[in-house]
Amino acid sequence: MPIFTPVSRPWLYALLPFVAYLLSWYYNGQIIPLLALSTIIYLLWGAWVWWPRLRAGLPWPRGFLPTFMVLWLLWFGVTLFWSGVPYSSWFYFWVLGSLPLGFLIWVTMPNAVQERAWIWLWRGAVASAWVLSGMALWQYYHWLRQSIGWTGLRPNGPLLDTNSFAAWLNLLFFPLLAVYFAYDAQRKARFLGRQVDLLGLFYLATIAVVLLASFSTGSRGGLLAWLCTIPFAFWGFRRQSGALPRWLMICALVLLAFLLMNYAKGYDILGHLAPGYIDHNSSTVARGLMWLATWHIFLSHPWLGTGLGSYFLYYPAYRLPGELASAGTYAHNDYIEYLAEGGLINLGFLLAFAGALMYALYKLLYKAGKSLNLPEGRRLEALGLVLGVFAITGHALGNFIFYNLPLSILAGLFLARAWRIYGYHGETAPILPRIGINHGVIAQAVMVVAVVVASWNLLADGATFALFSSNGWLNRVIPNGNQRAGFLLKAADWITLARPLATQPHVYLANTYLSLAERDKSLNASHRKALVESALQQYQQSLVGIPRQSGVLNSIGSLYLTQAQLLGLSPVQAKRKALLAWRHGLAINPESVSLRNQIAQLAFVRHGDVSRAIAFLRAGLQRPLFPFPRSNLQMEIALTQWRAGEESATRATLVRLLRENPNYHPAIAWLLSMKKS
Repeated sequence: MPIFTPVSRPWLYALLPFVAYLLSWYYNGQIIPLLALSTIIYLLWGAWVWWPRLRAGLPWPRGFLPTFMVLWLLWFGVTLFWSGVPYSSWFYFWVLGSLPLGFLIWVTMPNAVQERAWIWLWRGAVASAWVLSGMALWQYYHWLRQSIGWTGLRPNGPLLDTNSFAAWLNLLFFPLLAVYFAYDAQRKARFLGRQVDLLGLFYLATIAVVLLASFSTGSRGGLLAWLCTIPFAFWGFRRQSGALPRWLMICALVLLAFLLMNYAKGYDILGHLAPGYIDHNSSTVARGLMWLATWHIFLSHPWLGTGLGSYFLYYPAYRLPGELASAGTYAHNDYIEYLAEGGLINLGFLLAFAGALMYALYKLLYKAGKSLNLPEGRRLEALGLVLGVFAITGHALGNFIFYNLPLSILAGLFLARAWRIYGYHGETAPILPRIGINHGVIAQAVMVVAVVVASWNLLADGATFALFSSNGWLNRVIPNGNQRAGFLLKAADWITLARPLATQPHVYLANTYLSLAERDKSLNASHRKALVESALQQYQQSLVGIPRQSGVLNSIGSLYLTQAQLLGLSPVQAKRKALLAWRHGLAINPESVSLRNQIAQLAFVRHGDVSRAIAFLRAGLQRPLFPFPRSNLQMEIALTQWRAGEESATRATLVRLLRENPNYHPAIAWLLSMKKS
C-alpha cells in the first residue's frame, strides 16, 4: 500500500516541474529572473512532495542513486562556503543542482500519482520537442533566405550555443525512439500495413522533425554523441517483433534528414569529422588550449577548486596565446571544468554519475528480462530515458552541457523516471526517528525556513538583475529621469540590506555617491568627503560576493587618485593605492587595455620613464588579445610615443597596427594628418 495519499490531481504533480522546465529555456546563464522563478517553482514542488513524507518520518527509497543524488546536492551546497566567488557560485548551485534536486523530488513522489503524473509530464516533453524542432527549422530556413554563410547556418533554438542545443535534441530523441518502438510493437497489425495507427504515426513524425532539427545544427559533438549512443539503442531494441522494418524506417529518416539539412552546407560536417581537419580546425585547437588553461587553473587550486561557475572569472588570467576563438565563458568540457571549479571530489561526483548511467545501461540491456522482471515496454521506456541522459553526458566531454539549466532539469526528471522503473525496490523505515527526530513537524519547519530563505535570496537576485543589469523596461514605467534615479537609489539601499553579496546595487550606490560628490557644488567639504568614503566602502563591499571584478578595482584606483585630498591621502599614498588596485585588476584580467595603460601612465610616464612605459604596454601585446582591443593597445603605445616626441616610432607603430587591422579608422586618420603636416 502507498504510504501517502495524494492530496490533489496527478497532473498538478507534473505541472510544477514542467513550468520550471519552460521558464529555464531562455536563462542562458544571464537572465537571472528566469533562474529565480524556475528554482522557486522547483522548491515549491519539492516542498509539496516532501511535506507528507517528512510528517511520516522520511522513509527513503532504497538504492544507490537516491543516496548518491543527496550527497551530490549537498556537495554542491557545501562548495559555496569556500568558493572564491560565492555570489556567482550561488547561481550555478541551482543550475548544476537542478539535476539531483529534480531526481530526488520525482523519485519520492507518492506511488499512487507518479505513473499518472508521468503521462502528463511526458506529453509536455513531446510538445517541447515539437516546439524546439520548430524553432530550429524556422531559424535554419530564415537564415538560409538571408544568405547566411555555411558556418553561420547553425540553429541554436532558445540557447546561445548550437552544440548545447544539439545535446538537448539528443536528450529528447532517444526516449521518443524507445516509446515509438515499445508502442508500435504492441500493435497486432502488420508494420506498414493498410491500417494506420495515428499515435504511432505521430511518434514517427515527432522523431522525423527532431532528426531534421538535430542535423540542421551542424554540431560535430551532437553528431558524435548520437553516433556513440545509437548502437546501444540498436542492441536494446533488437528483440522487438518487427524491429528490423522499424529500424529500416528510422535509418531512412536519418539519411533523409541528414541529406536534406546538410545540402545547403555542402555536407561540410563530414569533412569536419576528418582527423586532419580536427587537428587544424581553429575551434578544435581552441578547445585544446582552453582545456590546458583549465588544467592550469586546477593546478593553482588543486584541492577544493575555485568555486562553482567561477570559470569565466578566472579564465582571462590563464588564457593561452593562440586561443581567441572563445569568449572564455565555459571550458567546453564539463569534466575538466568540474575539476577546476570543485577539485577532484567534484570531478569524482560527475564520473560516478556517468558510471551510474553505464551500470543502468548494463542492467537494462542484459538483466531486464531476468533479475529485474520488467515487461518489455517498460524496459524500453527506461532504456530510452537512460540513453538520452547518457548521450548528453558523453557530449559533455566536448561542450558545456550541464551548465545549461533546461538540460539539467530534463536530465534529472528523465533519469528519475527511468530509475523508478528499473531500480526502485521499496522504501526504508522512517529515517528521522532513527537519528533522534521523533516529530516530523520539526523537519517540516526546517524545510519551510530553507525554502523561504532560498526564495528570498533568489527574488532579490532577480530584482537586482531587472533593476541594475537590464532595466530598459524601467524607462517606460518611470519616464522621469530624476524619479527613476530616486527609485533605483532606494531599491539599491533595500537590496544591499536584503542581499549583501549582490554586487550591482553596491556599484550603483558607489557611482551615485561619487557623482554627487563631484557634481553638486553646493556641498561642503565634509559632506563631499562622506560621500566619497561611502562610495569607496560600496565599491569594496561589491567585491565581497565576486572579488574578481577588474572593473570595480579600476574604479577604486581612480577614486584614490582623483579624491586623494578628500580622503586625507598624500599624493604618494594615493598613487600607491591606485597602482595597487589597478595592478590587482590587471592580474585578474590581463586583457584589460585601460588598466594597462593607466598603470603605464601613472607608474612610468609621469616620472619621465617613457621607455619603461612603452615596454610595459608592449608586454600586453604578448597576451592573447582579440583584434579590436589589440589595436586599442597599439594605439595607446603610439600615443605614448607621440607625447614623448618620438614621431618616427609613432608612425612605425601605426603602420604595424594597420597591417594587422586595416579597418582601424583612428589610425588611418592619424597617419593621414601626419602626412599632411
